Amino acid sequence: MAGEELTEARVMFSGILGDRVYAFIDKENKSDFPWMTGRQGHEMILLRPRWLDGFSAHDEIPGAEQYAIEVTTPEGEKFRVGDDRLTEYIERRFRHSVRLRFSERSMTDSRPVSILGLSTLRAISGEAGMELDVRRFRENFYIEWADSRPFFEDQLIGRELQVGEKVMLQIVKKNARCVMINLDPDTAKTSPQIFERVSRGHDGCAGVYGAVLREGIVHASDPIYAI
Repeated sequence: MAGEELTEARVMFSGILGDRVYAFIDKENKSDFPWMTGRQGHEMILLRPRWLDGFSAHDEIPGAEQYAIEVTTPEGEKFRVGDDRLTEYIERRFRHSVRLRFSERSMTDSRPVSILGLSTLRAISGEAGMELDVRRFRENFYIEWADSRPFFEDQLIGRELQVGEKVMLQIVKKNARCVMINLDPDTAKTSPQIFERVSRGHDGCAGVYGAVLREGIVHASDPIYAI
């Protein structure tokens, strides 16, 4: 579904607190990647979840009652996550049989956190011939590096980053992309040339993944230092 922009977040060893703690499983998908996503139904990304009052970056271990999310559909209907009507809506609209999964440990694709340099985004925009919204890439961190070279973050693999006063990350690998980056976050319209450009020009990768070495709270304006 759609992401939510935050001004602060708690970074845990398992990822951003609250990030991807809910997922819908495609019951008919027996692979090791069973999630129901915008790849099966592009308009999944038009559903907009939001944390309800009570969830905060300052809650180191939230109680179960704090993991309350409301989802707004493109038609304006609102459902609480866990409500059978939301599951029924998804099954009816996308013609997949699904079940909800919850885990306090983020169910990420590969590593706990993801990072994309804004200079990389601008370079891909130029190659694709269209201005790209950062939300296409569904990252945890979007960074304006002091070094403005595109794909600068690729050079940081194996190095550590300090974010703000406390959080420490280690950059571990490039982020292999999929067709999700083709989808306009506001309309779900697909632009195949985006993934094609990334595939042909950059080995299918844009951005990097990181492991969390030290937990803490980060803010949108925090400086980042490479160590």
